[in-house]
Amino acid sequence: MSDFYNRFDTETLGERHADPYRSVFQVDRDRVLYSAAFRRLQNKTQVFKSGAHDFYRTRLTHSLEVAQIGRSIVNYINKTRFAYAAVDSDLVEGICLAHDLGNPPYGHAGEAMLNDLMKDAGGFEGNAQTLKIISEQLHEDPEGNSGMKPSRAFLDGILKYKILWSDSNKKGKFLYDNQRIYLDYVNGGRGQFGDRSLECQIMNWADDVAYSLHDLSNGYLAGFITRRDVEKWAAAQILGPAEQQDLETVLKKLGHREDFDRFLASRAGKFIEGLQVRDREHPLAALSNRYRYEIVVDEEVRRENALYKRLAVDIIFRSPQLEQLEFKGRYILKRLFETYLQGGPKDFSLNASILPAALREKIRQNAEDDYVAIARRICDHIAEQTDISLPRIYKRLFDPDYGSFYDLV
Repeated sequence: MSDFYNRFDTETLGERHADPYRSVFQVDRDRVLYSAAFRRLQNKTQVFKSGAHDFYRTRLTHSLEVAQIGRSIVNYINKTRFAYAAVDSDLVEGICLAHDLGNPPYGHAGEAMLNDLMKDAGGFEGNAQTLKIISEQLHEDPEGNSGMKPSRAFLDGILKYKILWSDSNKKGKFLYDNQRIYLDYVNGGRGQFGDRSLECQIMNWADDVAYSLHDLSNGYLAGFITRRDVEKWAAAQILGPAEQQDLETVLKKLGHREDFDRFLASRAGKFIEGLQVRDREHPLAALSNRYRYEIVVDEEVRRENALYKRLAVDIIFRSPQLEQLEFKGRYILKRLFETYLQGGPKDFSLNASILPAALREKIRQNAEDDYVAIARRICDHIAEQTDISLPRIYKRLFDPDYGSFYDLV
């Protein structure tokens, strides 16, 4: 670990054993990599249903790709800005691997549905759920110890949003109200700041690069991104000269899969190198280099990246096929939640007999008469399911011809 980081950065959220062979940040990364929460991402949707085809990306493969892009960005800025290994690549890799841990089944549609179902109980947000998993749930043991006890730099690196639910518009992009303690922790008790750390900015840009290009790749393989569809889309848009030129390049590469794959790979390289690091003024700059610097993405690169995201959203995500799948996912989430917990804060009933035994026991011990606490427990349980396990639970409860006594819920 370089002297870019100090004791403030490496302090951990709770005491953990020192490792003589790994740095604090390597331990952070490994605790994510070898967790059940990370493995579950293999059966969570990225764009198309997990398991539909071998070549479609899942949240797991997406996270691995974001991690590699993040490391490449670190290598680039260390060579071009610092001329030594200043920014820690293990730290950034771990943050990238963890960034989607809190995503529920059915992607952003599932996230929005759970947020609506939790409107009277503190909301639901994927980034807030990631923070909860990292700080409270990962590696839980029989003695009651829980959370991965991350370093301050790692914990800060996953915090894309630093506004609490009560202070937000409650439609998304927030942390849960009881997570204020983590905001106080990452800022060392020196006040509340909405700015992202340098490593969080790197993760966020790596995520943008990955899904702007890889969604196009998935869409191409699934038959959504075709010359005809792109031309039809472009005809309905108001595009500037640079955007028109970018689309012309895309159209030329659509004839052969190998050409299109090489084109996307070249864009990834351009986006990784299309940024610079600059100094910034920040109240924490004197305390940590993570706030002394920030990344700035070149305007041309940001524009091209935004164009590809628009293309994917309009042609793929707003297609009837994807809308239908999202509708089904929202329906399953809503019906399960409202079957488990009926009514609202003032008049509710819990269908405890059909809950998994471990969840029922947690509710019995901690939250029998508290609607908000019960709702959160049930939301956590549903959110950790996958696009495979959740429909299985649904069918076991509602399909008369499915399941037997010996099937596992």
